Amino acid sequence: MNDKFEILVVDDDLKNIQVGINFLKQNQKYHLVFATSGQQALDRIKEKDFDLVLLDIIMPVMDGYEVCRQLKANPKTKNIPVIFLTAKHEADSLMKGFELGGADYITKPFNALELNARVKTHLELHDHYKKEIAKLQEIFTLSQKAETIRFLADGITHDCNNFMSYISPAVQMLQAQLTNAGIQTAPYQDLLDGITKASAKVTDLLATFSRVILSADPVQEVVDMNEVVYDLKKVCKGALNQQILFDTEFFSQPALVIANKLHVEQVLLNMLINAQHAILARIKNTGGKGRICLTIKKAMGSLTDDVNNKQAYLCITVEDDGIGMPSEITNKIFEKYFTTRKEHGGTGLGLAVSESIVHSHAGCIKVHSEPGRGTTFEIYLPFFADTVA
Repeated sequence: MNDKFEILVVDDDLKNIQVGINFLKQNQKYHLVFATSGQQALDRIKEKDFDLVLLDIIMPVMDGYEVCRQLKANPKTKNIPVIFLTAKHEADSLMKGFELGGADYITKPFNALELNARVKTHLELHDHYKKEIAKLQEIFTLSQKAETIRFLADGITHDCNNFMSYISPAVQMLQAQLTNAGIQTAPYQDLLDGITKASAKVTDLLATFSRVILSADPVQEVVDMNEVVYDLKKVCKGALNQQILFDTEFFSQPALVIANKLHVEQVLLNMLINAQHAILARIKNTGGKGRICLTIKKAMGSLTDDVNNKQAYLCITVEDDGIGMPSEITNKIFEKYFTTRKEHGGTGLGLAVSESIVHSHAGCIKVHSEPGRGTTFEIYLPFFADTVA
């Protein structure tokens, strides 16, 4: 890749500017290309992207003014700076050159230091301009991509909501038909309620996702984590594998945090799904059953390394007796796209998103794990101040 500045020197008699050319050639950052007529200059510019044009005014057939006019009329070349090369007695006519878009001029015979200073200045300005244009183009491209994502997300959300709206009525119809057939639904009521609640959560999550994509700030409110865990327990009752026991331990008082409820539910649900995968992997190897325990307790900030040690926190713990992980895995699990389940469809985004959500709530996540001894995730969220004793 050529990282030199490309300079086009245009003069019908290069001997007239040989001193200046020789001086510029000494700069290793400059690559000089020559043209001896206006038309040849325009042809050269079609072949290469130039950073600067040194342009003689007085030339036969096509003078420097006409070359400059054509350069500035072409969107591809209009931003190339032009420095006119002129004899001292021609200086009075330079106003025309500036009106045509010339950036500067220098009189012949050249003063080498002056020529170098003017060339250096305009090259630096043009380079800065190109970099700024590149940044704007990147922003524009990203904006277009974001708009496309928003459009697709809106359509996907709409279609998913159409499908999800079928579930709750279908469950009600199923209950009615079973009752009419003389089948008692009471033994399955928790499972049926779990299906209805799960579909409602997905609908709410889709709405939140749509708001986030459309750049709306997620709504935060006072949330009782006891209620969140209670709802998740009902949803998971029918979703978790039958070989897994799901225990919960609620906080003795309202476990209040300022949070987006759907987001913290998303974090805990992701932890529970990961726990189930870990347990099933262990059961596949050793047999037996498994257990997940979700508990809520109060903790002071000194229990965590990256939070204010005077702050009271709620610590929500998700503990499993699954296959466990070595330290080289736990050190990477919050990295975006890192996954140990790629062959099973894992994306490596679940824990990265979860950590991002918790951090956005001024909290943190810690993980403790050993191979064969299970995994514990601790999620710290600031305890709502009004409830702190």
